[in-house]
Amino acid sequence: MTKPPNATRRFEALDRRGLQAITIGALFVGVVNLIVLVFRSIHTLTANVLSVAGLPLANAQAPEFADAAVAISDARYESVALMIEGLPPGLRWLMVSDFTLSALLGIGLSVIVIILGTHLLKKHPFARAATWSTFAAAVLVMVTGMLSPLLHAIADAEIVKFLGEAILANSDTGFDQEGLIIFGVIVDLSPLAWGLALGVVAAAFEFGQRLQRETDGLV
Repeated sequence: MTKPPNATRRFEALDRRGLQAITIGALFVGVVNLIVLVFRSIHTLTANVLSVAGLPLANAQAPEFADAAVAISDARYESVALMIEGLPPGLRWLMVSDFTLSALLGIGLSVIVIILGTHLLKKHPFARAATWSTFAAAVLVMVTGMLSPLLHAIADAEIVKFLGEAILANSDTGFDQEGLIIFGVIVDLSPLAWGLALGVVAAAFEFGQRLQRETDGLV
């Protein structure tokens, strides 16, 4: 049973409004991420005192509040936030590169959603731009997802070197000293899985594009 023309038009209108909302939302997210990136970069490059959070910590003493709960058998701190003064320009640029790489993922995906949404609104879902933009999203997810933790660990290591060996957990005073770790990185392979999944979607777009060309040739 076919739907009445009026009902079909209403559904198409709702789909179009939904796509418009998604496209506008992606534009808003991309612009906000870009503005935040610019202001954060300016602050990092110019501020005398910078707050650096998430520095890996070793041999930290157990927090006192843990003693109030009998069920807690052990507790420890794994990272620390420091207010650091007088960081050199080279290290500041390394910090900017670190969070810029992370921000590029959100900005890049926003641009890709805008491209896909625009083509869907034009009723060209299998346009060539849809294929390469989805493939670009796959590459972007894999590259930023794998390189961002490594670049962040390098930036943290350079900050620890700047602070000096006296604050290291394995300084001359002994390996049991509470202090910072010179290098620590968390390896997460999930960005590779997401990138491969998006690659399959890009291949599906390419297949659909070929079918569309063949269908147009038969008409």
